[in-house]
Amino acid sequence: AAGHAGGSVGGTAKALHDAAKLDRYIAEADVETVVQGLLHRLLKARPSNPKQWLLDVLEREMQEEGEDLSEADLQRLFAVTQKITAEIMPQAIIDIVIAETLTLLCCDRVSLFVFDRKVGMHRLHASNLAAPIMVGPDQGIVGSVFTMRELVNIPDCYQDHRFDRSIDFSTGYITKSLLAVPIVDFEGCAIGVVQAINKFKSGGVVSDPVDSVVGAKVVPFVHDDEKILLHLTPHVSIALRNAEVYRAAIATSERSMGLLNTFQSLSQDLGMQSLLLTITMHATKIVSAEHTAVFIVDEPNQQLWSVSTDTGQEIRMGKTAGITGRCCSSAQVINIPDASADERFNQEDIDRETGFKTQSIMAIPIFDEDALKNMRCSSRMPSARKSRGSLRGLNSPPPAEKLPRQPADCVVGVIQMSNKVSYDGHLEVFDSSDIEVMELFAKFVGPKLATSSMLSRQGSDSEKKEAELALGTNRLPE
Repeated sequence: AAGHAGGSVGGTAKALHDAAKLDRYIAEADVETVVQGLLHRLLKARPSNPKQWLLDVLEREMQEEGEDLSEADLQRLFAVTQKITAEIMPQAIIDIVIAETLTLLCCDRVSLFVFDRKVGMHRLHASNLAAPIMVGPDQGIVGSVFTMRELVNIPDCYQDHRFDRSIDFSTGYITKSLLAVPIVDFEGCAIGVVQAINKFKSGGVVSDPVDSVVGAKVVPFVHDDEKILLHLTPHVSIALRNAEVYRAAIATSERSMGLLNTFQSLSQDLGMQSLLLTITMHATKIVSAEHTAVFIVDEPNQQLWSVSTDTGQEIRMGKTAGITGRCCSSAQVINIPDASADERFNQEDIDRETGFKTQSIMAIPIFDEDALKNMRCSSRMPSARKSRGSLRGLNSPPPAEKLPRQPADCVVGVIQMSNKVSYDGHLEVFDSSDIEVMELFAKFVGPKLATSSMLSRQGSDSEKKEAELALGTNRLPE
């Protein structure tokens, strides 16, 4: 019994000693943090096979601690990064990234997804696309990579539940292997994804389209491919950010020059139609829109009218018709990213006739600033206004003009702009900075429109000749 008791005590002491050693190991190696980190990543990824996912993660991290890229790969990578960082134009950077990644990884296709914060979507540029397209930020494998900010290397896409086969079915192409790496900026925010598809065997190139379809020469991406993209994407991030800053600086400079040119033009004694065409021309340049129209309120006829920048002909519409009418009656800015999805858009027939495709629309009200000030002042003095009204009713006839009661009464025109164009020629949407600069623009042109005798000379021969001269379609007699 004594021996048994002694054995129990010895076993307990050993267990306590082992537990103490384990606690020290957990504390020194920070095991708890490691396990929590892995668990957090596992719960976010939610893979269909958690065990295999953990094995892949551990294998990748062990490989990353091993040897770096070969000297030849590093030299190629250095040459590519020099090309990327030497560019400042966004589209040129994107073209270089796609072309060089095709060569670096020796693959069939490369896509670059750049997140557009204005619309909350990815702008997809690809080696097999003539023009970029917009895709959702959480769509498919790229959406997962973008959200998780972790690379994905898939040997066989058809065995992965995240892969969307619908595109392959519609095009006849077969996506076999896929490597996607997030582009993360210096603040740790994902700004895009680089995706490579179908790596070739032994550096070969698929010459027969059938081989590309069946994937006869396609192999999985290896760990060195991952390293190459992991080295490349930080440089891509810096280049894209620099291009964004450069583009913003150019836009600010062009807007400042546009406003200055507008002030100079408005200082001249222009007739109404020439004034409209001048405002239209400068507004188009300031925010880089494909099409701009300036409408004037014709209060007696309850209409909005404008002048065509193509023909100089007069255009008339109901005061409350369409998006322009809504802007006028509400005295509020209207910004529509997708015109076709908005019930207020009523220009489908015009688009079909002209061939113009309206995508985004921004409408800015132009106020008579003096009338707006009078309205605000009168609203602050109700008793005085009432007493003056009662005395006027007893001693004199009512005034010819009523004081405006709401902002819509002070609207003298509307600027409607269609299809924002980016610095590198792609269609974008109008953003808050466009609204801000156009509201400032409207404040400067408003008084000029309000003081012009716009209604007395509408449709006259002199105005039509003036519009032709402004458009350059006619000449003064010599």
